[in-house]
Amino acid sequence: MSYVWLNGNWVDESAGAISIRDSGFLHAAGIFTTLRSAGGVPLFLDRHLSRLRDSCQKLSIPHPFEDDQLTVAVREIMERNSLPEARLRITITRGVPDAESFAPTVLITATAFTAYPAESYERGITVLLLDEQKLNPYDFQAGHKTLNYLSRLAGLRSAASRSAGEALWFNVHNYLQSGSISNVLIVKDGKVLTAPTPHEIAEPAIQERMAYPRSAVLPGITRAVVLELARQNGIEVELSAISVNQLLDADEVFLTNSIMGVMPVCRVERSVIGDDRPGSVTRKLAQMYRLEMDRQIKS
Repeated sequence: MSYVWLNGNWVDESAGAISIRDSGFLHAAGIFTTLRSAGGVPLFLDRHLSRLRDSCQKLSIPHPFEDDQLTVAVREIMERNSLPEARLRITITRGVPDAESFAPTVLITATAFTAYPAESYERGITVLLLDEQKLNPYDFQAGHKTLNYLSRLAGLRSAASRSAGEALWFNVHNYLQSGSISNVLIVKDGKVLTAPTPHEIAEPAIQERMAYPRSAVLPGITRAVVLELARQNGIEVELSAISVNQLLDADEVFLTNSIMGVMPVCRVERSVIGDDRPGSVTRKLAQMYRLEMDRQIKS
């Protein structure tokens, strides 16, 4: 039997159910976060819960549980399903509307963690550039991980059909924003550059050097950890607009998310990045991230 946590109750996954009137089902009115556990520890859980709460507040999605309650539930779902190495997901929808408010749905699921192939980290992956689809930074949902994910999944399918591991998205101003399921960072002359999130782009010092006023970049948890590690270890970081020419001219490119960690990109379609192998800065940051994961597990 596989258990899920649904609105504070433990139920068999096969018996879990939501209302046919749930706003998440009808209108994709909801958010989610995906994280992994290692050694029985849900990695960076506090950061994931903080981002969930922030998105709920900004998107007017009720959040009926305290972070402590969700923390207990996340830890227990791993125990109930015997999954110390797990892929975890927390979903919150606006739920079912009544006369005056909404009754939100909160769901936690856990599945066995499956790592990306070792070859992907050793050789780097190929990415596809999306030409016809663009991210709209002026959308109300921009910068939030919402249930409205069909276009991103279509981008991933397009990439897979061309033997690529990820599809990169640009905004309506034709500047790089993210991958379908990842953040994108480039390295040039030893400096790490990445597009700012909506919160970061609002800072006057960053806004002054931007080529566009709004952002559709998700504030990825792994992205944040990697940038902190870079700064702590003397690697310069710059939040800036990145054009397609800058991407193709980069010395190194890598992706981040909670499942892949730090993933080197060595080919952008037919264009080779650097020496067609993971660069020194990418390798260094990947090692730092692994050490930080180990620290989390042992703490």
